Amino acid sequence: MKSIGAVVGMSRRSAAVGLLALVVAVLPAACGGSSGGGVDLGPAGKFLGKWELDTLNSTFSIACTAGGASLNFWGELDFDKGVLTDVSETSGTCLPPGLALDVDSSNSALTATNPDPYTGATPLCSISLGSDAMGFTVFLDLTISNMKFTLLPAAKDQAPTGLLSVTANGAILQEDGSGTGNYVQADSCTYSGTNDTYHRMTQP
Repeated sequence: MKSIGAVVGMSRRSAAVGLLALVVAVLPAACGGSSGGGVDLGPAGKFLGKWELDTLNSTFSIACTAGGASLNFWGELDFDKGVLTDVSETSGTCLPPGLALDVDSSNSALTATNPDPYTGATPLCSISLGSDAMGFTVFLDLTISNMKFTLLPAAKDQAPTGLLSVTANGAILQEDGSGTGNYVQADSCTYSGTNDTYHRMTQP
């Protein structure tokens, strides 16, 4: 068993460098649900389904104290019919309850609902990064200040496309080694991207 002292004694910056490598290495999950047919989907209907990332050179990047990288966590978006909002994003990138979104007044874009109706707080995307060198689970918590998915005009004989933009502040959290589930912040980050392109692969 690794001693608590060994964990506490680690250099905060050395730990952060290792944790950033986990951020760059993590792959988004793709295990969302699906919306059932025969239901009035309302204005959300045009968004529902799976959307795959098209952009080869992503505009998304993460910048932490220990360094940065180009990285879009959402290789796939999975929009399902919501309960408290128009849509829930269920790709599995964010741990439950995920992100809740509403159709905006233009009926051509989704925006993250703030406050989140499930938590009453600012939208939060908590991403599991696996384990660090000491065997402890590491998380990246992204506090979303803006998330918008905008439909592009339809093109004949082509799948619908849309643009994703996100702005967030992040914290890399690591268990403190006590085994009690108490987490400490190992690094702080900013995360943003503008207009990465997605195409629709499935629909209700």
